[in-house]
Amino acid sequence: MSKKILAIILSAVLIFACAVPAFAEDDAQQTGTLKIVNCNADGLPIPAFATPENRDPLECTSLLCDRLNELNADIIGVQEDFNFHSVLKRKIDLPYKTLHQGGIPFGDGMNFFARFPMYNVVHEAWESSYGVLDSSSDQLTPKGFMCASMEIADGVYIDVYDIHADADDGEKDIAARVSEFQQLLRYVDTYSKDHAVIILGDTNARFQQLESRLNELFIEGEGFKDVWIELENEGRYTLTDEDIARFNARYSSWWGVWDSAEKVFYRDGGGVSFEALSHEYKWYYSDEGVQLADHAAQIVELNYSIDNSAVQDTRTYNEETFDLANWLTLHVKYFFKSLFLILGALPGLIIEKIGL
Repeated sequence: MSKKILAIILSAVLIFACAVPAFAEDDAQQTGTLKIVNCNADGLPIPAFATPENRDPLECTSLLCDRLNELNADIIGVQEDFNFHSVLKRKIDLPYKTLHQGGIPFGDGMNFFARFPMYNVVHEAWESSYGVLDSSSDQLTPKGFMCASMEIADGVYIDVYDIHADADDGEKDIAARVSEFQQLLRYVDTYSKDHAVIILGDTNARFQQLESRLNELFIEGEGFKDVWIELENEGRYTLTDEDIARFNARYSSWWGVWDSAEKVFYRDGGGVSFEALSHEYKWYYSDEGVQLADHAAQIVELNYSIDNSAVQDTRTYNEETFDLANWLTLHVKYFFKSLFLILGALPGLIIEKIGL
């Protein structure tokens, strides 16, 4: 064999040897973008004549679906999806949809619509809540959190949570809300350990409301990041007086504009890492100016990066199936629970109203 031929062979081997790691490195990394919408759908069955705006809930739900479809989202998480879920299910243009628990008072009002297959769907009611015929009547629905593991790439799953926390700002409301956050994070620590996590929903809390302990529990305690804080407040989770003055000068109201109740938290894990790209709170109205949803929708974009060499998932994933026996059991349970709570609260309410 001539030296010239040997040199050609060695050169080819070296080129191939150098190329293989490069290809392997490319194959080990996957990236993409998730567009996420967080929306309180206001699905309470209140007739139009009983609302200040003469709001037709069925029509508003239909129009809201049209607006959400225009966003071309990958994941939509809703709260207060109670009595008009059939409209959302029919009109939202995403292939995967979680099963509906039911309307008031049977369901928790939370569902996902996604571009990705969803597995291991669970609903957990809050262990603590406050308010029967006052303080937003949180105890009359099984509010809580739900979780779905979404397959964003072949064999790669992220855990997405939807929550609806206790409303109002009384002392007992806040105590219940803190307890709910703690219950949620205990579940996250167990089920989602070593997995990437996104938590979205209506927290009914703000970072500037220190007693709700968002910074302490989610950020310092569990290592989450909040999209709004990262992009709009330079990653500072304790809002200073200067921050608050700056946002008050910029906006006429904090609700649905800055440090709002709708939040998206995210945390890396299981070979998946996130980076916040964009954030917007957006109000939706009909042509007549009627508000379509209870709050401003939150629209978020996250970049994700998958390190396949770090993906080591040993969990079993099961599709969500309808269980008639469980469905009936929960409906009976929540019906009688609500009935007993109302009957128990009525005497006190009557006494309060007549001033005894």
